[in-house]
Amino acid sequence: ESQRKLQSVRERFRRRADQSLLLWLYECWFAGAHVDVWLDSSEAQQLGCLSQDVAIDRGLGRRTGRHSLWMRLVGSVRAAYTAEELLLRRDSWSTRLEGVQYLTELSMADILFGNTQNSRCLDDLDRACCTWDTWQALRRSAPPLYAKALSSIAWNRNLKVLKLKAFIWDYGVKPSSLHQDSSSYVETQPREQAACGDDPCAICHEELGRSACELECGHEFHRECIRTWLLEHSSTCPICRDYAVLPAATPARNNSQPHKARPWKRSGI
Repeated sequence: ESQRKLQSVRERFRRRADQSLLLWLYECWFAGAHVDVWLDSSEAQQLGCLSQDVAIDRGLGRRTGRHSLWMRLVGSVRAAYTAEELLLRRDSWSTRLEGVQYLTELSMADILFGNTQNSRCLDDLDRACCTWDTWQALRRSAPPLYAKALSSIAWNRNLKVLKLKAFIWDYGVKPSSLHQDSSSYVETQPREQAACGDDPCAICHEELGRSACELECGHEFHRECIRTWLLEHSSTCPICRDYAVLPAATPARNNSQPHKARPWKRSGI
């Protein structure tokens, strides 16, 4: 039983070779490492190359007693690295996927190592606010289209990172229609009309093409990607965290119109 449990943990939380440690940590939290995976020291020592980083993997079993996988990951990462060693500062990013990923990395570094209000968000990363340093780093590295859009937002200490990520992902080609009031910019900025052939799926990062499935919140993914995500990882949209479930079966379609998933309930973010 214990070995089956550990194998399940390895399959759910093993870091991909091309994935930064900060993005991997965020995905581990989002996949439930803080709520449904609890390990004692002996079990943690048997996880093997979970992070693909020797220092972190060796540190997972150091804490005695029974702890969530999330707290073991956090403790091991903090013991092995500093924020400066983990965070690769970007001079620029060019796609919305890169922008969301960079914002996630900036936020994670602040939560783990910063002396800000975000240090209290360790159990709920999506409560984190965009600090002034994070805001400046994001704006300086943004391409012209996004830099212009971001310049219309008045930063404040309560600006949520989650909403800013959704804004970057959803932003269309009409920055002039942005509302000037940052407290309501997420609701007033334009939604993209349809997935273009080269738009990426936010789960697998491959082009959407004709196999797109649109959730009630308007975000689109590959049908199989979002089905697997909702069944195995979380019942919320990977981008905006609105709740959604897919129908029991995805019907075959003969056209390029995206499949529409039915809503479950709204998250109220």
